[in-house]
Amino acid sequence: MGIPKFFRWTSERYPLISQLIEGDKIPEFDNLYLDMNGILHNCTHKDSDDATFRMSEDQMFIAIFSYIELLFDKVKPKKLFFMAVDGVAPRAKMNQQRSRRFRTALDAEMAVKKAVKEGTTLPKEPPFDTNAITPGTEFMSKLTKQLHYFISKKVSEDSRWQNIEVVLSGHEVPGEGEHKIMEYIRSTKMQPNYNPNTRHCLYGLDADLIMLGLLSHDPHFCLLREEVQFGPARNKPKELFHQKFFLLHLSLVREYLELEFQDIKHALKFAFDFERVLDDFILLCIFVGNDFLPNLPQLHINEGALTVMFDAYKRALPKCTSYLTDSGTIDLENLRFLLKELVDFEFKLFEAENDDLLYMDSKATSNGRKPKRGGLEMTPRQKMIFDSIESYLLKVRTDSSLRNLKWELPLFAVKDDLQFIETMAGKLSLDCAVLDIPTGQVVSLKLDDAIGSDEIDEEAEYAIQRVLSQYRSAPIQEEKSSVTDTKPSERVLKKFNEWKDKYYKSKLEFSYGDNTKLTELCENYVQGLQWVLNYYYKGVSSWSWFFKYHYAPRVSDISKGLSADMNFNLGTPFKPFEQLMGVLPDRSSKLIPISYRDLMHDPSSPIVDFYPKEFDLDLNGKKQDWEAVVKIPFVDEERLLKAMQPLEKQLTPAERMRNTFGKMIKFSYDRNINEVYASSLADVFPDIPQNHCRISEFRFPPMAGRQYKSGLCMGVQLGAHALAGFPTLKTIPHTAELTTRHSVNVFQQESRREAMIVALDDIFEELTTEQIATKRLETKVFVGWPYIQEAMIVEIYDESFRYGLVTASGATTTTTVTRSPMTPADVQAFDIKRADIYKQYARLGVDIGTVDVLAKVVLLKGLKQLPNGALVKEFDYSPSLRVDYAMQTVLTSVINEDERYKEKPAPLISDQFPVGTRGFYLGEEAYAQPLQVLAIHGGHHADVFVAAAGFEDVRFGTAIAEVEQKNIIYYPSIELCRELHIPSLLLSKITASFSVTHGEQDSLANIGLSLKFEGKKQKVLGYTRRTATGWEYTDKAKNLLREYQTKFPDLFDGLKREVHTGKADITILIRLDADMVADRPSISALLNVPDKIARKRLDEIKAWLKSSESGRMDRVPLDSEQLLPESVDEIEKILTVRLENAEPGEPIAIDRVPQAALLKPSDATHKLGHQRFALGDRIVYVKDSGNVPIASKGTVIGITTADGRRALDVVFDVTFLGGTSLGGRCSPDRGMTVECSSVVNLTTKQLLYKVPYKQNNGSGRGRGRGRGRGGRGGHH
Repeated sequence: MGIPKFFRWTSERYPLISQLIEGDKIPEFDNLYLDMNGILHNCTHKDSDDATFRMSEDQMFIAIFSYIELLFDKVKPKKLFFMAVDGVAPRAKMNQQRSRRFRTALDAEMAVKKAVKEGTTLPKEPPFDTNAITPGTEFMSKLTKQLHYFISKKVSEDSRWQNIEVVLSGHEVPGEGEHKIMEYIRSTKMQPNYNPNTRHCLYGLDADLIMLGLLSHDPHFCLLREEVQFGPARNKPKELFHQKFFLLHLSLVREYLELEFQDIKHALKFAFDFERVLDDFILLCIFVGNDFLPNLPQLHINEGALTVMFDAYKRALPKCTSYLTDSGTIDLENLRFLLKELVDFEFKLFEAENDDLLYMDSKATSNGRKPKRGGLEMTPRQKMIFDSIESYLLKVRTDSSLRNLKWELPLFAVKDDLQFIETMAGKLSLDCAVLDIPTGQVVSLKLDDAIGSDEIDEEAEYAIQRVLSQYRSAPIQEEKSSVTDTKPSERVLKKFNEWKDKYYKSKLEFSYGDNTKLTELCENYVQGLQWVLNYYYKGVSSWSWFFKYHYAPRVSDISKGLSADMNFNLGTPFKPFEQLMGVLPDRSSKLIPISYRDLMHDPSSPIVDFYPKEFDLDLNGKKQDWEAVVKIPFVDEERLLKAMQPLEKQLTPAERMRNTFGKMIKFSYDRNINEVYASSLADVFPDIPQNHCRISEFRFPPMAGRQYKSGLCMGVQLGAHALAGFPTLKTIPHTAELTTRHSVNVFQQESRREAMIVALDDIFEELTTEQIATKRLETKVFVGWPYIQEAMIVEIYDESFRYGLVTASGATTTTTVTRSPMTPADVQAFDIKRADIYKQYARLGVDIGTVDVLAKVVLLKGLKQLPNGALVKEFDYSPSLRVDYAMQTVLTSVINEDERYKEKPAPLISDQFPVGTRGFYLGEEAYAQPLQVLAIHGGHHADVFVAAAGFEDVRFGTAIAEVEQKNIIYYPSIELCRELHIPSLLLSKITASFSVTHGEQDSLANIGLSLKFEGKKQKVLGYTRRTATGWEYTDKAKNLLREYQTKFPDLFDGLKREVHTGKADITILIRLDADMVADRPSISALLNVPDKIARKRLDEIKAWLKSSESGRMDRVPLDSEQLLPESVDEIEKILTVRLENAEPGEPIAIDRVPQAALLKPSDATHKLGHQRFALGDRIVYVKDSGNVPIASKGTVIGITTADGRRALDVVFDVTFLGGTSLGGRCSPDRGMTVECSSVVNLTTKQLLYKVPYKQNNGSGRGRGRGRGRGGRGGHH
């Protein structure tokens, strides 16, 4: 099924399942699995058809390394890191791969032709053929070599990679990446010592990963993926550090599914077992979409296919003798009941396409009875609603100026009335939604935005009138009475069969009456259902089986295949080159060994027909081109192998090696290994001077004699007992309802689909606010349900009083609850705050009820290390960071608290810094220089050996930053307005995002300079900034605005005219969130010219804006700072000279150093978080994990905020593997964005500890410089 569609459907139906990862607010995971092919595609090419885009292989490999490192650092697995690259796939998947690759190659060729036709100059280098990401190609062979190097380097040098199992299953190991991962999980689950509460995190982009995770039946399972955006494409962040990630929590998906099917618990003939329902859910999803079978006709996920399947399942299961599946095996007799329910769905499709026929048939067969077409009867209340809607419809369809008018009704109607309105709206081409307004909720109707006024043609008008006529003549019933369904007439059944016959003839080229061929098709499809389930639950049941048709049978005919032979022959996988010949098109023949290429394009080749240049594409009911059926011939395995076999002897030795299968590899840290690992890419990657990585074969745990059984493992902890960090709905009592009456808004627009709405019980309902305050003030609580985090309540208040705690010191310390009355302003603020909190939860499908009491809390910031090494909790008491929560969403306790935030007493120095430990010295003589512990004295002192430290001027960078700041002048708005002769309101909007309408459809176009974003709290560096008194602008902004004004004086004249006339419409100039098109000015009105001329002028404006420098500037948070490129260049030049002329210092030995003057790399997070930084500060990286080599020095050229964390953009003194250019702001391979807690500020020494020392000129254990990119700074 479509990846974005399935993700969107799931996220809008179950709105709480995804969590934005902010800072360290992420669960602790045991295992991290990477489905690598998504990474390979992301790091080697763009998603667009840009024919000019080029990347060298070196750049690709570095990008892949960086992305792997990013994901590892984001999750920080504790036990296993498993990377799986797609190997050769089962034949069932190869058909889809073949279609995709033929289409990809064609699209690439067309993009080049289009670019040439448009006069675009193409680079001399050939573009990267994305089909190279296929097992067996030379590129994939190189990738394996580079991954071996990269992983060996990380295991040798990064502490986080050294205490876990690291496994690589490369392209040379058969099987798809995600299924190799699932095979690992299955095999480990079957071991007697398996931990039932293993915490899994799986990264990947495929939709079926949700199913694969669910069928593991391990609840502590998350999917990691990048932020998914719908609507207009947005630029990706230039630095990976700023990439937003989400966790999709399968623990919540499980709980939502339990709510989804709660209605059938007591309707079954057998015991309800949710784990079995979960397995059946997998089968329902397979019906809707998978990578091995074509879509069932008109059963598309974005058109409600899963809802159809759920409803059919809920009706069918009570009729069954058991569940549809058992550990991945289909019960065909019970499946028959589901298929029977789906026949009704297909008949409704037929009805929708043959509305007139059925209407006439119902009249002809009624004989005075009410027609069968349920819905054409109304209650008196519904008749009044219809009359109102008909009156509204006639208005908006006859007066184009009223097209944006809405029909609204307070939501006090019964559910039947809402369904009645929704049904009628659909027939009348009206959009229907339930909206929140200050006075409550309303049902809202408006004309479908997708239908323009020019589309209301005669035929459409006739259809509308016909629907209105049917409603006008519908009988009025005081009470809804049940109508006994009658069977369709013979005439209708005949038409139904003709309808199906038309499908089979047009798609599959045989008639519906050909029972033999129809049965073969249906049996092949039923086999496919079982093959896919086998693949998901048990692994490959046949390497050679595949579905032999481009199209699936009609749903109502699938039951004809229930006698299919379900015995599969396992067979063997294709060799890599056999798969290449089976999936690649002639357009990608360069990826195939020369010996085989003639088979693709030589007219005399016995298999040339496998590689057509031209082929048909059939959308088959889908809307996007990439979803089309690619009608190319299926590969005959016997013919393919017969044609290839004689040519195998012509392969080179290297090609023969690529055409063999390999093994999974385990990488382990072994300090006894100490050797040089030669660079895998000379002149690009450095040697690994001290390689400590052992490489060995990895095998899955043995499964002999063990039978796989689906379900939960004994000892698993669910719901409120789940491990810390894994959300659950079950910590607060609640009820749930599936409804369309909601305000769910997950993807920046309201969902119109059904959603599961969770209504919370108020566990504090029986307590007064004062009682709550007495019990809970200054106590530990957990807020943010269901994504809870620890906090401390500092204030509780309602609309009458505010409660706090006062501590008095004396002979004994006493605390007293104080109460102060709320002022009118306080009450107003309280009402706004509680409304906001209610809406925030409502957007996520939660009804928290009336908010009567708010708790103001301080959040747990983390652990802070004291000078003696003790770890204590740190709450952020900053007034601006205190947060309000509705009391009914606050938890007073949880079963499993997060062990990562457990306070620890001061350790002995021998435990924290045993002899041999490497760290950093915080004394003045060699501040933040690397050290090694030589000896321990007592409980709190050590003798250390500190690396050489030559003299360094740590203030040259801040001096450059100060000069830059003096040279940049910011002007207040009023000064800019005076100089440019424009009104302040006009300046405010034209420098921001300013939309105008154009064309008959009132399309929107942004004509603003986009230099500031008040709502998003963003600015453009070097152009704007926000101060306490308002926005200010630099000369760059002033010159850009002057150029705009000079270039398009007619536009500015129009804008000034609007302001000076004082029209009400000009309020759009200060309205930041206006969402009605009618509130925005039209470009033709502003320019005072006809639409045609205005549109041409608008194109000129848009072209100029696109080419202007503002369009290429980065937006940053208001509190971000950056040095200009000229200053960065000056810093780099100074560093180059100083490094060339640097004189080595002398290493020193220092006796009896206090524990507080020592810094251990693993303690950096807890010890360094409070440092302050300024542009130009010198820093040293002190962690022994992450992208940057330990002990690397650099200069701060940017200070920013990401995921709620302060971060630094640093240009380092030397290049290193994984370094970037910070989006072009510094030299390649020297830049990196790092957390403030990973570095020590050398310019402002905030951790300085006075320590007496004695110098030792002995053993030269001085700090050596790293070699080339990837040098570790000598701190080994």
